[in-house]
Amino acid sequence: MDDRNVTDDPAEAVTTELTRADRIEITQGGIQDAHARSISLSEGGITTATADAIDIQQGGIVRATATDIAVTNGGIVLAQGDTVSLDRGFAVGTLGGETRVVQSAANIVGGRDTIIDQSLVMSVLAEKATIRQPSVIGVLIANRVEGTIRPILDWRGALAFGVAFAVVARILRRR
Repeated sequence: MDDRNVTDDPAEAVTTELTRADRIEITQGGIQDAHARSISLSEGGITTATADAIDIQQGGIVRATATDIAVTNGGIVLAQGDTVSLDRGFAVGTLGGETRVVQSAANIVGGRDTIIDQSLVMSVLAEKATIRQPSVIGVLIANRVEGTIRPILDWRGALAFGVAFAVVARILRRR
C-alpha cells in the first residue's frame, strides 16, 4: 500500500492515492481507490473498489465492482457484480447476476436471480425474484416470482402512478 497521506492512527488512516495490490485488507481505515484481486474491509471505508472478490464487515464502499461482493453489517452505495450478497446491511443500489438481500434495506435491487429474505426493498427488477419470509417491497418487476409477496405497487400500479405523475407535472408546468 502506498503510505503517502496516511496518518499513524489506524482509525484515521486514509490515503488519496490509487492503491493496487493482489490483496488489500483494511481494518479501521480507508482509501480512495482500490484495485486488487481480493479486498477485505472491516470497520473502514473505500470510495471506489474494483476486484474479483470484495468482503465488507461493518464498513462501507461508495462504488464497488467485482465478481463477488459480500456485505455484512455494512453499507454500500452501488454494488455491481456477478454475485452480490447483502446481509444485515444497507445499499442504495445492487446490480448482479445473482443478488441476495437478507435482513437488510435497499433502494434498488436488480439481477437475473434475486432472493429477498426479511428485508425492506423499494424497487426490485429481476428475471426471477424469490421472496422469503415477510419482506416489504415497494415496486416489483419480475418475469417470475416465487414466494408470497404483496408489493405496494405491481407493474400496473407503477404504470398508473407514472401516468398520473406525468399529467400532474404537465399541469403544474403550464402555470
